[in-house]
Amino acid sequence: MRLPYLLAGLVLTSALSAAPQEGSAPDLGGPIHVGSVEIPETQIQRFLIYGPARPALEYHRINALIQDEIARRVNGYADELANWEAITASGADAGPKPQPVDPASFEVSDEEFQKVYDRKIAEFQQKYPEETTGLKVETEISRAYRSVDWYRRELRQEIQFDKVFVPDDPSQWPALTFEALRQEAGDILINDFQQSYERRKLHYETELALWKQKVEAGDEQAGPEPEMPAEDSMYRSILRQIVRDTVYKVVDTKTAVEGLPADLICTMDFDGDGTPELSLTTADMWNMVGDTITDVEIADARDFLTLIEATRQRLAAENKLMSDEEAAAKLEEIKSGFTSDMFNLGTIAVGAHQFPSVEAYADYVPLLESYKLSVQPLLETPAEGGLPAVLRAHLDHANQVMGLGKVDAEVLLVSAFDFGNYAWKKNGWADAQKKAEWLKSEIEKNAAAYADYRKKRQEAAASGQEYTPEVEVEEPHAFWSKLIDNNCDFWDPPPPEVGRQSAVAYKQLGRFGDRTRNDLRSLMSESAYVYFLRGKLITDEIFFDQPMGTVAGPFKGPFGYYLTKVLNRTPPTRPLNVNDENHLQLLRDDWYRISFIDYAHEALDAAQGK
Repeated sequence: MRLPYLLAGLVLTSALSAAPQEGSAPDLGGPIHVGSVEIPETQIQRFLIYGPARPALEYHRINALIQDEIARRVNGYADELANWEAITASGADAGPKPQPVDPASFEVSDEEFQKVYDRKIAEFQQKYPEETTGLKVETEISRAYRSVDWYRRELRQEIQFDKVFVPDDPSQWPALTFEALRQEAGDILINDFQQSYERRKLHYETELALWKQKVEAGDEQAGPEPEMPAEDSMYRSILRQIVRDTVYKVVDTKTAVEGLPADLICTMDFDGDGTPELSLTTADMWNMVGDTITDVEIADARDFLTLIEATRQRLAAENKLMSDEEAAAKLEEIKSGFTSDMFNLGTIAVGAHQFPSVEAYADYVPLLESYKLSVQPLLETPAEGGLPAVLRAHLDHANQVMGLGKVDAEVLLVSAFDFGNYAWKKNGWADAQKKAEWLKSEIEKNAAAYADYRKKRQEAAASGQEYTPEVEVEEPHAFWSKLIDNNCDFWDPPPPEVGRQSAVAYKQLGRFGDRTRNDLRSLMSESAYVYFLRGKLITDEIFFDQPMGTVAGPFKGPFGYYLTKVLNRTPPTRPLNVNDENHLQLLRDDWYRISFIDYAHEALDAAQGK
């Protein structure tokens, strides 16, 4: 999932997994049967824990990092003291005597937590006062963190993480933090944070001295005692991520990607002795997160697991499936191609392609790679030269996307989801479908009435008369525009009262304007993952196929039912150069991905007897 608005520590976003409804554990629908294979509910639970409920898993992983570092500091005191005593005995200057580490010093008191929490809430309310924007704090927290309780838990952990790894004063940083930042950017980040700390410290000391003077002089306008200004939240967040990624690299962490059995979600071995210090079971994690899972998330999980298994069975039956060892080696090859901790497999899987998790992507990759190997003969250069037939047939499609063709489209969403209140509507899908079909019928009636009006007007004009209809008939595009104004459920968050925010991702009631295919796909809340899962995209119906001037649909999509209209198309301005090997490889890769989706859904249809 992509996050368009960062607001005072809270994030406004419309995630596809939207709106968990806390309560009793949901009905997962029983085991999934694909041919002779049974996929147990445990696998559905794992998919959901790794995916939409991932923050709960990451909370436990990060907590393990924090507790391990605290334990190392406490247990390392004896060695530090012995080293200090040895240096002192030699007559050299050993510096100040080490002091024992009190683990309680890293705890976050309720008062400390509440102070930070209240500040963040106040900052949000200042930018987005409910009385003028309509935004409710609890709703917006849930939009970003699934629930207020999850947010409070993560915020407390964030404060503790900073105490342990990134305290305000860099002189208090552990060696691990310096090592992590140096690996990522040399001394640049370290020096930058140090300079920022000195500036903030000087400002604080100056303000504090002035405040004391006012208090001593009895100035009633002295106000509250100044506080040390906080480091920029985005910058500190980047530092946290760098430190976390560095520690993760040296901890033996296993999930489904590394072959953990179905009853385990994650293990972490900090000391390398082969016995994990942290073991999270599927059952325990499910008990923690099950009541936040939605029916939509369950349906997507079942669809994905069914599609993966059907594709696996087809590849195996056709003797095209990689062995487990080959698949693991291919995944390691892909992972080793990333040169930075900030750009890794997760960046591609979850960021670019928007798979729900790296684990889900790791299920997909071996199947795609198996397919790619099996179709290599189709990509061999013909004896007469030029492009292979499959690439010639695909070239126009690829050029429209990579050559930056554009479409000006308008989309009317009849939503099953209440964006403003961040909740699925009761009977939302059925009601949305019914209303969308009614709207389409009204559009068709208007088009027919207007065509009849034009015909009669032309006939009257041919005989030198003027035709006046009994009831005024609205021009079809004006009629469509009125329907959008009155019925479109696309939602944009209100602008802040303080500061500015970009409107780049705003839906504008579905009046998207000229957009490339990938821009349009993002605005439609679709992705490479949705394409694989569904076998088609509403985006592509609009971008490639729909005739200009027509209204199509309703199409079922991520949040409801969509009616679409194409106003204009712009041809690609930078088409691929098939004589350039880099461009040619882009063309091959695009064909692989798209033809594999067709292959996978053919397998699914066959498995389901369609």
